[in-house]
Amino acid sequence: MTAPGYAALSRRYAAEDDVRMAQLASWAGDVHTLERLLQEQGADLPAAGAAVAAAVETATADLPDRPVSPREVVELARRAMVAAADPSVRDLLVERLDGLRHLDLIDTGVGAGDPSGSPADRLGGRSADELWSELRTVATDSASVASHLAADGAAVTAGRLSRRADAAAYEAYLVLAAMRSGDVAFATVDLRWDLLADTDLPVRARFSDAVGAAERGSLHASLETT
Repeated sequence: MTAPGYAALSRRYAAEDDVRMAQLASWAGDVHTLERLLQEQGADLPAAGAAVAAAVETATADLPDRPVSPREVVELARRAMVAAADPSVRDLLVERLDGLRHLDLIDTGVGAGDPSGSPADRLGGRSADELWSELRTVATDSASVASHLAADGAAVTAGRLSRRADAAAYEAYLVLAAMRSGDVAFATVDLRWDLLADTDLPVRARFSDAVGAAERGSLHASLETT
């Protein structure tokens, strides 16, 4: 999924008056744009992502008590993201960010909060690194058992475990990509899973289609190591 793809998804959600998903899609597009730009510049993604995450967390903690519009929430997070980026890329980053006028079509004000929401449900008390490690373990173990079952002729069960391995490896990749780009609430993770329902491609092809061309090499490497 490219930044324009996320922008189109956000506009679709806005037309349906789905405030949270419209915000999430816009924010995911912003994060993707920043990540792509940092890759082009050869920047240290983990360090840059940590700086962005800290800046956005601080900014959203200072939202006013009054109701704010969906656009204001995303703009606040966006300003924090741009301010946290290296000065040498800020102008280019701003140029590449998609417009947010479609969020003005949503009339309902929203309370104070982060457009990317809370990661608590996904983490379940674990750190992001622990979650990634656990997912990689599930992927590796499932793939290993699937291989043994296939050799023993249990094709159906082996296929089911193989699909489980791919799903865990895909989730692990998405979590790692989110961590590196400063997406502390994993908005891009949820959206990329949602996007899989919109295509009838084979499973691995659907995974590949959801991440965009720039990331496919890394994703394929992650899947092949399971």
